[in-house]
Amino acid sequence: MSFFGKNIKKIRSVKGLSQQAFADIFSLKRGTLGAYEEKRSEPKIDTIIKVANYFSISIDDILTKNITVNQLLSFNEIITTDINQVVKASFTDIPFVNSLNSKMFIDDFKTTESYQSLPLIRMPVTANAPLLAFTVQDLFMVSNEEGLFPGDVVVGESTIADDLIKGDVVTVLANDTLFIRRYNTTDTGYHLLADHINIAPINIPYGTDIHFWKVSYVFLKQYPKFNSKLENQLNQLNTELKRLSLK
Repeated sequence: MSFFGKNIKKIRSVKGLSQQAFADIFSLKRGTLGAYEEKRSEPKIDTIIKVANYFSISIDDILTKNITVNQLLSFNEIITTDINQVVKASFTDIPFVNSLNSKMFIDDFKTTESYQSLPLIRMPVTANAPLLAFTVQDLFMVSNEEGLFPGDVVVGESTIADDLIKGDVVTVLANDTLFIRRYNTTDTGYHLLADHINIAPINIPYGTDIHFWKVSYVFLKQYPKFNSKLENQLNQLNTELKRLSLK
């Protein structure tokens, strides 16, 4: 006798499925499923294939091995009881540029367009495009004491200019320099803006060799200020309304 009946009973338990719910998925009768689980009957090969494929289990495993609960949970890419798998599923190793290795990365990337020269930093992020982590090294993206400060880490997804919109914060590699700016364009080229009012825009003509990483995540070194500009404006408005009502 195969392990099929015992394994599907365990699958049902782990997935929280009744016999009827499980049977319905594979167009089986509940009694037929019960016969499999009680080892009174063996399934047809097409049923074995359907169940194995549905739960991403090899046919050999479902027929010849006593599948453990941890194995069943690990077939789900998110839920697992193995702490090592939890860490692996929740974190991504990201190439990391800082003040010490930025020149080496720039020189290497110009010819290889790879991240192989970079160390990796593990962060709780996911993305659909290659990621690059970059340490903020100046105050150019600070306005009214808010923004990106030295030591903050931004994580950007590799992208092209056509997929960017005005105002996107991007890490940019151009003219042998890696920097962070706010994306904009003119008729003649890219118009990359700092948030700091005293820092002039960087203008780069179209046709220049340039690479963009759209910033999707930010990890702050300092404790953030949670009061928004809108909240401050509303507070000022409320104060003014109270003052007027007293007149």
